[in-house]
Amino acid sequence: MTIRLALQAFPVLLGILWSCCVRAQPLDTLKLTLPEAEQQLLQKNIPLLAQKFNIDAARAEVITARLWDNPQVTFENVLYNHTTKKWFDFSYNGQNSLQVQQLFKLAGKRNKAVQLAQSGVKMTEYQFFDLLRTLRFSLHDNFFDLYYKQQSLQTFGRQITFLQQIVKVFEQQKAMGNIAPKEIIRIKSLLYDLQHDALEMEKDIQQTQSDLALLIRVPATVNIQPQLPDTLAAVPASALSFQTLLDTARANRYDLKIAQENVQYNNLNLRLQRSLAVPDIQLGFSYDKQGNFERNYNGLNISMPLPFFNRNQGNIKMAKAQLEGSKLQLNGTQDQLEHDVMNSLQQALKTEKLLQEFDPGFEQEYTTMMREVEKNYGLHNIGLLEFIDLYDAYRNNVLKMNELKYDRLNALEQINFATGASIFHL
Repeated sequence: MTIRLALQAFPVLLGILWSCCVRAQPLDTLKLTLPEAEQQLLQKNIPLLAQKFNIDAARAEVITARLWDNPQVTFENVLYNHTTKKWFDFSYNGQNSLQVQQLFKLAGKRNKAVQLAQSGVKMTEYQFFDLLRTLRFSLHDNFFDLYYKQQSLQTFGRQITFLQQIVKVFEQQKAMGNIAPKEIIRIKSLLYDLQHDALEMEKDIQQTQSDLALLIRVPATVNIQPQLPDTLAAVPASALSFQTLLDTARANRYDLKIAQENVQYNNLNLRLQRSLAVPDIQLGFSYDKQGNFERNYNGLNISMPLPFFNRNQGNIKMAKAQLEGSKLQLNGTQDQLEHDVMNSLQQALKTEKLLQEFDPGFEQEYTTMMREVEKNYGLHNIGLLEFIDLYDAYRNNVLKMNELKYDRLNALEQINFATGASIFHL
């Protein structure tokens, strides 16, 4: 029994030693409310800031599409004049020529390119807001998760401290022969179980805190403590209908707007590719000093390719395929949106129903009762087995209640995420 207990306790003790080493490094504490965390997300989050630069880059493409083609100038002078025996002869008897050409795009290519670039700007902006929707959901989810895990860890800490005191007193009583060894072993086993669960909880907290810190760019040396109000008032999920939430999602979900704009983008691209099949005209002026049929020759020239072979057939066909594909993607996004809204609503309704079945004062009454249990066990008014059963039940109750509270807030945030709107907020 003693060997098995030692083997069971060994990994727990290693974890405690590791945790103590980590705690030996001083950590700053940052108490943070949810609005403050959102503010830092908007100001510091790297993916969000990077997406803003993508918007600037897309707007620069609009400027490029609006620009006219540059005129082309060609000047030619005689290298060596055999008549005058001069190099680079710029005299009256020398020969030079000048050509100026300007390309004019037909079939509205320039305007269509501008419209295509403007559609690209819209999609980039929609991607920014859709990223913001995702990051805000991750922020809220990690914030709530971290808060309730820290609450559970505090409960573990109180229980561990109490049991450590009990073990210390019982060791003294054992030395005097007042307590049987098996009773101390059972208490130590319960203590090790609590310490192991606390260690696993600390690992989860560390990962959640790291995810939250990355979102708001808080240094790794900072210990984040989320702050929530004592009462969280929210509109009950049962007060909302599926159709209302669906209409809200269709008006606010930016991934849907991206899919819609993608259809428009591909439609504009198809129009542009069809216009590219129309040849462009190049107008030019030429001057020849004395290399033509008359001295100081002036001429006007016009040129255009003949669309005998290349009429941009491949790009037109590809643009048609991309347009049809984007239409299917839009249908898929609409279907996904409906399922997201329905799933989030059902999850919120079930969580809300379960939470309403609990007595609001049950948690406080249970906590008060456990304090009396601890007191009476210390006075030997209750037996060991009863104490262990009540302690395990209390620990499980605290964990389940904190998980349920988190599940409720997570379900409400799922509705916000599915609709793309702040229907529920603290």
